[in-house]
Parts: sequence; C-alpha cells; structure tokens
Amino acid sequence: MTTEPGPLTPDEQRAREAVRALAPPRPDAAWRARLGREFASGTIERVGARGAALRLPARRRFAFAWAAIPVAAAAALMVVGTLNRGPGWELVSSRGAGEVLIDGVPVSMERAADLERRLKPGARLRLPADGELEIALAGQVAMQITGGTEVTLPAAGGRWIGRSVHAAIAGGELRITTGARFGGARLAITTPEVTVEVTGTTLAVIREPGGTCVCVLEGHVMVESRTGGSRAPVEEGHLRFTFNDARPPANADIRPLEDVMLREFREQRRELMGQ
Repeated sequence: MTTEPGPLTPDEQRAREAVRALAPPRPDAAWRARLGREFASGTIERVGARGAALRLPARRRFAFAWAAIPVAAAAALMVVGTLNRGPGWELVSSRGAGEVLIDGVPVSMERAADLERRLKPGARLRLPADGELEIALAGQVAMQITGGTEVTLPAAGGRWIGRSVHAAIAGGELRITTGARFGGARLAITTPEVTVEVTGTTLAVIREPGGTCVCVLEGHVMVESRTGGSRAPVEEGHLRFTFNDARPPANADIRPLEDVMLREFREQRRELMGQ
C-alpha cells in the first residue's frame, strides 16, 4: 500500500522552482579525459553501490604489494624444495634373525615393511650380530650394513642443492657403492677416528676396536683424521688404516676379503644404481 504525497507548502514550491532553474553541471575536462582513457584500456575503476570508487590509497597499495612478496617467495621455495628432494631409502634385502634397533625401537629383521617405513634420513640403526641389511637411494647410493653395525643414515642428495650429506658409523662395517645420479654430490662418513669424503666410488668403511679401515675397490676417496693431522687420498685397490692411538696411519693393498665382497656387492646392485 502506498501513500500519495500531499500538496507542497509555499516554501517547498519556491525551492522546486529554484532547482529547476539551475543550469546543468558541466563535467570537468580532465576527469572526462581520464575516464575515456580508462574505459578504452579496460582499467576503469569499479564503482560501489553509492557511486564511490573502490580504490585504495597509494600507501596502502604499496603495503599490500610488499606484503605479497614474502608469500610469493615462500611459495617458490616450497616448489623448489619439493622438486629438489631426492629419493627415499628403500629396503633392498634383509638377512638373518633378531631385531634391528632403529632410533631405539626394536624391529624384527623379518618384518620388511616395518623396517623400510622407519628408514628415514638421520635414523640410527644397530643391527643384531647375525643380521645384514641392504638399503638404497635409487640411482644414488646403495649400502650393505653388516651384523653388529651401528650407523646413522644420511639423507638423499638433492637434485640441484643440498648435495652434501652425512653418515656416521660408531662400530661395525658399511659397504657402499654410488650410482649414476650421485655425480656432483658428496657423502661424508664419520667414525670416531676419521672423516671419509666420497664423491663416487665403491668402498668399505670398517670401524674396529683399534681404529678405522677404509678399503677402496674403485675410484678414490679422501680420508682425514679427526684428531688433527693428515688428510690423504685412498686410491683404487688400496686401504688406509687410522689407529685410535698415537701411531701414524698405515697404507696397504685392499684386504682380500673386502675385494671379493665389494665386487660382488657392486655387481648385484649395478642395475639399481643405473649403471
């Protein structure tokens, strides 16, 4: 239901006549020119319900632009980090009985799925005396961990950055062979006596009661004493034994047993390593 307006008062009639007598407003020439340019380029401002332009002050526009930069950078880093990530550890084989301690958690040697699930970068493994594991980062590194060994696993080398990784042996033996995708990466293996720098080779690092033996089947590695002093290469077919007393390191031919075991290990894992 609507209500018809009543008659105008004399004052309202005079006001209406005065408004009708006004000349139409003339638009500003500069405003008309700017509006024409924005309409032609498609950048004309949105107008709100009451005709007010929805435009932020320049200072706030700059604030929003600067705020967007860290967000974009973080997103870019997440993408690069995902693409750069190398392969994860996989269990190739397990032999023997008993339990492997992985970060203090006992896992049966017979439960392959549980073993592989816990093989993470930085995980600390201690094998039973009669157990043996073979693990791999496909195309990069394969490792044979012998019975009684205590080792901290390295991470995978990144595709472009983060290509230097680290493993540690507290006791026992680790046989290693590198693959086609290891090129340009570096693996540092530490024992209480030495740091072994691997850039592509097949070798064994053996931590014994008297010190550390590094046996190289192919390629070469650098061995540096952790107590100061020598840093030396160990070439193909040779070993270097670093004692844990005052005796100087000893160099010799590779141990016959290690020559046989490393050759067999390398041949078995050649396809996995992309060679």
